[in-house]
Amino acid sequence: MSGKRLARTIRVERRGREAHLFIDGDEFPFHIAADDPIVVGGVSPDDVPTVRFTVLAERVDMVNDLAETPRDSKEKSL
Repeated sequence: MSGKRLARTIRVERRGREAHLFIDGDEFPFHIAADDPIVVGGVSPDDVPTVRFTVLAERVDMVNDLAETPRDSKEKSL
């Protein structure tokens, strides 16, 4: 891995339509889609550009709560 280190723990917390990614306890500082893996793909002028990637770790924990948050309910009513 040419000097790169392996993450010790990745934790994904998905609640409703929001997802948070923590790598070794630090939250990934950018918005991530709750329902999509991370991959590089073609970019349509009508879509938000996305990048998907794989992070290797010794351990992965997943919190998967599909219940809507109050914010999710408010967005649906708009």
